[in-house]
Amino acid sequence: MKDVNLLIPRSKSLKERAYDVLKELIFTGKLEPGNLYNESRLAESMGVSRTPVREALLELSREGMVTFMPGKGVRVQKITKAQVRDVYEIRKIIEGYVIKKITRQLTSSDLTKIRNIIVKQEKTSERKDKLAFIKTDREMHFYLSSKLGNRQMDTVLFNLRDQIQRMGIKAVEEDNRSLQVIGEHYEILSALERKNEREAYDKLMRHLCNSEENLVSSIDEDEDEDDGVGNDDLIQHDIRR
Repeated sequence: MKDVNLLIPRSKSLKERAYDVLKELIFTGKLEPGNLYNESRLAESMGVSRTPVREALLELSREGMVTFMPGKGVRVQKITKAQVRDVYEIRKIIEGYVIKKITRQLTSSDLTKIRNIIVKQEKTSERKDKLAFIKTDREMHFYLSSKLGNRQMDTVLFNLRDQIQRMGIKAVEEDNRSLQVIGEHYEILSALERKNEREAYDKLMRHLCNSEENLVSSIDEDEDEDDGVGNDDLIQHDIRR
């Protein structure tokens, strides 16, 4: 083993790049939930052969983001109310426990870090960059979790990261909700700065419940599925470089 370099750097494969692009397109709604997409047309639009796109779609299928429809194409899965309830139930249990434990332990440096994340989130809101907004949102919540130092809890939240991000983008489709999220984050920060454990917990629960209900109310599960092929020929992403 002494002659084996276990840290050999390598660039991402075409499959990995295709996976990243497709996932972002799903997160941002450019590949619309319920629509069918043709693998060959997606590959052509992305400037690569069908094989890496197929492999990327298989990975996304295992993660529950797309479903293969034999003879038709691949369908982007819709977010269901049940999925939202399940994910937020886990979040409330874990994040509620975390904030109770860390409120009195956070340092001034930690509080400054949290404030800086919220300020960064405000800037993404001003740019109307929903993907960056949700990534920053996730950064704040994951930062709080990391301060507990429980790696198993971090792993659970990390494994939910893609679902949290995709749901989060849908939850802030209304500009007003983005402003509400920022306000709720500042309320949580204020309670943390005053070391008020009960208030910090209550503000966090209110924030998560508001996001959950906002998202659930935006989901119409009675809509008919669209069997038409999506507008994938308008998606141009050259990932060969």
